[in-house]
Amino acid sequence: MRILLVEDDNSLASGIKTALTRAAHAVDHVDNGAEALRFARDTPIDMVVLDLGLPDMDGRELCKRIRKNGISVPILMLTGNTTDADAVLGLDSGANDYVTKPFSFTVLLAR
Repeated sequence: MRILLVEDDNSLASGIKTALTRAAHAVDHVDNGAEALRFARDTPIDMVVLDLGLPDMDGRELCKRIRKNGISVPILMLTGNTTDADAVLGLDSGANDYVTKPFSFTVLLAR
């Protein structure tokens, strides 16, 4: 499985990438929404792991743009926001699942 990881925290991204790679996934990492959208349009991917807080746009907005571009791969949204309203907004933007930070890598891999 080829996963696009969109995370601006390089330390967290490194940990996620290591865990996913150990689970036999290929992982491409970008740290902003514009680059993520270009990558998703131009490169065959199987899944997106998407941080909600990005430097150039909100992760929910990026999720909507990915969907508007006809990209239908599963999207797992990562966020520090823990309210039900935030989860609903993330899912309504086109995400398939929603994981709150901090999370265990075991849970991330299960999702």
